Amino acid sequence: MNFVIEFYRSRDADEATLDKVSLEAPNLRAALQGATALFHTLAMPQTPDRLRICDDDGSELYAGPADGAYPAP
Repeated sequence: MNFVIEFYRSRDADEATLDKVSLEAPNLRAALQGATALFHTLAMPQTPDRLRICDDDGSELYAGPADGAYPAP
Protein backbone atom coordinates (compact mmCIF):
# COMPACT_ATOMS: atom_id res chain seq x y z
CA MET A 1 0.00 0.00 0.00
CA ASN A 2 1.26 3.49 -0.80
CA PHE A 3 1.35 6.11 1.97
CA VAL A 4 2.28 9.78 1.94
CA ILE A 5 4.31 10.93 4.93
CA GLU A 6 4.28 14.65 5.67
CA PHE A 7 6.68 16.14 8.20
CA TYR A 8 5.73 19.56 9.51
CA ARG A 9 6.17 22.15 12.25
CA SER A 10 3.10 23.25 14.14
CA ARG A 11 2.91 26.59 15.93
CA ASP A 12 -0.45 27.67 17.33
CA ALA A 13 -2.84 27.37 14.36
CA ASP A 14 -0.07 27.53 11.72
CA GLU A 15 1.59 24.56 10.03
CA ALA A 16 4.69 24.58 7.83
CA THR A 17 5.43 21.48 5.74
CA LEU A 18 9.12 20.59 5.83
CA ASP A 19 9.07 17.47 3.65
CA LYS A 20 6.61 15.12 2.00
CA VAL A 21 7.65 11.55 1.11
CA SER A 22 5.85 8.67 -0.58
CA LEU A 23 6.38 5.33 1.16
CA GLU A 24 5.36 1.80 0.19
CA ALA A 25 4.42 -0.32 3.24
CA PRO A 26 2.12 -3.30 3.90
CA ASN A 27 0.09 -1.50 6.61
CA LEU A 28 -0.18 1.65 8.71
CA ARG A 29 2.02 0.29 11.52
CA ALA A 30 4.85 -0.40 9.03
CA ALA A 31 4.33 3.06 7.50
CA LEU A 32 4.70 4.64 10.95
CA GLN A 33 7.91 2.67 11.55
CA GLY A 34 9.20 3.84 8.16
CA ALA A 35 8.25 7.43 8.97
CA THR A 36 10.12 7.19 12.27
CA ALA A 37 13.23 5.99 10.44
CA LEU A 38 12.88 8.83 7.92
CA PHE A 39 12.59 11.34 10.76
CA HIS A 40 16.12 10.38 11.82
CA THR A 41 17.66 10.24 8.32
CA LEU A 42 16.09 12.95 6.15
CA ALA A 43 17.93 16.25 5.82
CA MET A 44 15.21 18.84 6.47
CA PRO A 45 15.65 22.61 6.84
CA GLN A 46 14.26 22.44 10.41
CA THR A 47 13.44 19.65 12.82
CA PRO A 48 9.77 18.69 12.42
CA ASP A 49 7.66 18.25 15.52
CA ARG A 50 4.69 16.53 13.87
CA LEU A 51 3.99 14.05 11.09
CA ARG A 52 0.92 13.07 9.16
CA ILE A 53 0.35 9.82 7.26
CA CYS A 54 -2.23 9.82 4.48
CA ASP A 55 -3.35 7.24 1.95
CA ASP A 56 -3.30 7.75 -1.84
CA ASP A 57 -6.65 9.53 -1.69
CA GLY A 58 -5.35 12.07 0.83
CA SER A 59 -7.32 10.68 3.78
CA GLU A 60 -5.44 11.23 7.04
CA LEU A 61 -4.69 7.93 8.77
CA TYR A 62 -2.33 9.15 11.50
CA ALA A 63 -1.17 12.47 12.93
CA GLY A 64 1.19 12.71 15.85
CA PRO A 65 4.72 13.41 17.05
CA ALA A 66 7.32 13.41 14.28
CA ASP A 67 9.37 10.66 15.94
CA GLY A 68 6.31 8.38 15.98
CA ALA A 69 6.39 8.00 19.77
CA TYR A 70 4.08 9.31 22.42
CA PRO A 71 5.36 10.24 25.88
CA ALA A 72 4.61 7.79 28.67
CA PRO A 73 1.59 8.75 30.82
